[in-house]
Amino acid sequence: MMYYVYCDESRQDLLASQNAITDKNRYCCLGGLMIAEAAKSIVKQQIKELKEKHNVLGEVKWSTVSPSRLQFYIDLVDLFFNTPELQFRTVVIDATKIRNVIYNQDDQELGYYKFYYQLLFHWFSWENKYRVFTDQKTNREKKRLQELKRIVNIKFCSDPIESIQAIDSRESLILQMQNVLMGAVGYKYNFAGNGYSKAKEEIVKRIEAHLGKPISKTPPQEYKFNIFQIELREER
Repeated sequence: MMYYVYCDESRQDLLASQNAITDKNRYCCLGGLMIAEAAKSIVKQQIKELKEKHNVLGEVKWSTVSPSRLQFYIDLVDLFFNTPELQFRTVVIDATKIRNVIYNQDDQELGYYKFYYQLLFHWFSWENKYRVFTDQKTNREKKRLQELKRIVNIKFCSDPIESIQAIDSRESLILQMQNVLMGAVGYKYNFAGNGYSKAKEEIVKRIEAHLGKPISKTPPQEYKFNIFQIELREER
């Protein structure tokens, strides 16, 4: 079966520099939203209809969650959980434990794509095919995405990733939905229920109501809403 996978990151600046780390800005995320090819056009149309219903213009993303748009974002979360063909997965990284000098040849970009490998390899199956789309990012090494594809395919010995490319998030409604879900995970990890935005706290609570538990790491086999809180090796 063919799947489309839309990936993005949150608080990625923490991967490059630990100077920005605070008690409320410690965890970063790399996540993806997977959808079966047959359901993609249907879900896109449903998101469009939600935007029209709530008169939401422009790009949908976590940073635009506000009281005036709260019901739209609640409906968007409900759409995700009510659509069996949609799966979400994110890797949560404690930035205080990142040691690029020791483990990544002092190359934060290399470390970034190692986390992407963890996201994809432990999610994909050799039986299926995948087309992966990431939000646009300026890389120092121009072939990082293709190298990621090559390494994941080598590990599977079956070339499950058919293609991987960067796209503009403004042109992808499904990528925008992913950004909202991942933003909520990062918000919960960083603020632990004591965030400054009541609207964002409501979105977190809505997700937790669907899950029937707080947002936190899940078992590896969790299908619908998978959170992998990666355990980085301690410095020796």
